[in-house]
Amino acid sequence: MKLNKGKGLLFSLGVASLGLSLLGGINEKVNADSSTPITTIASKNQIPGTKSPSFLYGRGLVTTHTDKSHNGKLYATSEHYVNGTPTFLIFESLNNAKSWKKISEINDTHNFLANNTPWGNRYQPFLYELPEKIGKMPAGTIICAGNSIPNDLSKTSIDLYFSKDHARSWQYLSTVAVGGHADVNTTSNGPVWEPFVSVIDHKLVCYFSDERDKPLHSQKLSHRVSKDGINWGNEVDDVAFKEPAARPGMVTVARMKNGKYIMTYEVVNSGEWRTNYKISADGLNWNASDEGTRLAYGGAPYVVTLHNGDIVANTDGSGDLYINKNNGDVRAWQDIKTNIPLAYSRSLTVLPNDDLLIVSGGPLKAPTDPNSNDLTSTIFSFK
Repeated sequence: MKLNKGKGLLFSLGVASLGLSLLGGINEKVNADSSTPITTIASKNQIPGTKSPSFLYGRGLVTTHTDKSHNGKLYATSEHYVNGTPTFLIFESLNNAKSWKKISEINDTHNFLANNTPWGNRYQPFLYELPEKIGKMPAGTIICAGNSIPNDLSKTSIDLYFSKDHARSWQYLSTVAVGGHADVNTTSNGPVWEPFVSVIDHKLVCYFSDERDKPLHSQKLSHRVSKDGINWGNEVDDVAFKEPAARPGMVTVARMKNGKYIMTYEVVNSGEWRTNYKISADGLNWNASDEGTRLAYGGAPYVVTLHNGDIVANTDGSGDLYINKNNGDVRAWQDIKTNIPLAYSRSLTVLPNDDLLIVSGGPLKAPTDPNSNDLTSTIFSFK
C-alpha cells in the first residue's frame, strides 16, 4: 500500500517500534552476516529529472531460461519519482550486482489523457521472466507488470509490458485490472495495486490488491489467469477478511518443494500491521475466507523458495530473513538475523547458487517527503 493513499497507520504504529515478533514455531534465532557490500543501482543525482523521494519498491530479476549467453544476468527496477511523466527504469548487472547500468525505460504507451499526455508508469513495478512459451511469447520473454496512474491519481491500471530482446525495448501487452482513484479513503470503486506475476499450470497468473469491493472489503487479494497474456479470465478472490476494514495487500507467491504454493501478504487491521501467509495445493485456489497465519509483525513481505527447497521470506519491519525448511510448517520457521538495513518492500530473487539478490528502494516515504532514497542491491548467502 502506498503512503500517499492513506498508510498513515505506519507512522502511528512506528516501524522501528514494531520489532519482529513471530508466532510460535521459531526454533532459533541465527545471526548471519553473509551479505556483500551494498551497491547503489541509482541515486537522485545520477538520473536527470528525479525528485524526492526518488526511489521506492525495488524489484529484481535473474535470467535463467534464455540462451546461455544471457543466463545469470541481473535486472532491477523500482518506482521512480520525477517532475514529469514517470516511467519504470530498467537496470542491468553483468557482474553479480557489483555494478549496474540503466539499459531502458518503460514508457506508458496505453493510457492517455485528453491532450494525449500519457498517464505514466508510476507505482509498483514487478519483473518476471517467462519460464515457458505463453501465447506468442517465447520462454525467456521478460514481463514488467506495473500500475499506470495519471498525475492527479484519479485512476489506476495494472498493465503488462513485455521484452523479447533482454529488456532493451518494451511493448504493451495487456491490462489486467482497472480501478479508481489512488487513495485508500475511497468509499467505492477504489484502486487496484501491487501486481505479482507467475506462470502456473502453463498459464500466466497475475495476483493483485483490489479496493473495488467497498464497503464489503476495504481491500482484498485477487488474481486473474491468462493462456496468452492478453485475454484474462474472471477475477478470483484469494484473501478477503470478514472484517470490512481489514486490508490484506502486497501479495507474493512461491512454489514449494512439495509442489504446493505459499502466499505472503501484509495485513492492516484493528491497529495491527503484520505479515500473514497461507498455503494452496495448486496456487489458484486459496479459500478466500482463510485469513492465514501470522508470520511476523511488519508488512510489505516477499517470499521465495531456494533450489534446495528452503523457503525464505522477509518483511519491512527489519532486515531479518525467515527460513522454513519444511514446506511452510508453522513450527519450522527460523529467524535469520542480518545486517541488511530495514527497507520498504525489498524484493528477494533466488540466484542459481541459492544466494539471494536483494533489491531495495529504501525506507518508506511519502511522495512529498523532501528526503531521497537510493535504489540499492546486495547479495546474501546462507553459506
